[in-house]
Amino acid sequence: MPPHKKMRSRTEGDVIKSGPYTNEEDAQLIELYEQHSDKVDKWKIIAGNLNRNYKSVRERYVNHLDQTIDKSDLTADEKREIDDLQTNPCYNKKYRNKWPEIAKKLSLNRKQGRRTELQIKNYWNSKERAQKRKNKNKERSYERISNIMNIKNIIRDV
Repeated sequence: MPPHKKMRSRTEGDVIKSGPYTNEEDAQLIELYEQHSDKVDKWKIIAGNLNRNYKSVRERYVNHLDQTIDKSDLTADEKREIDDLQTNPCYNKKYRNKWPEIAKKLSLNRKQGRRTELQIKNYWNSKERAQKRKNKNKERSYERISNIMNIKNIIRDV
């Protein structure tokens, strides 16, 4: 039987943990990753040992624990490139909201380390949210001006 099939099976009494990771779990995850990094089903194997969901385990390692992550702020060039990949029609099919692909593309030319999918997605979503707030405020000010002008017209007509 292949090693990845030898995971302990979950019984009815087993509950998959959720919530924040402890420092001990982080250390164990790093150790298990080093042991199983060459295996195809590494995330499922590690998740079985930690009694956590494999997607959660992968996200934790890829976005927080990997030593190759550059946690500094995005540079102006990186922000420009993200904006271009998200808005340029030439790239729409290949990159539009495909955070892993954008992260790979940004990380190709970097010397310091790689950018995570989460960093890219958070930048874009916060930028979009700020833009929507700005547009909403413009609409409100237009409505106020419009209302004031209508009131003046009503008063003048009287």
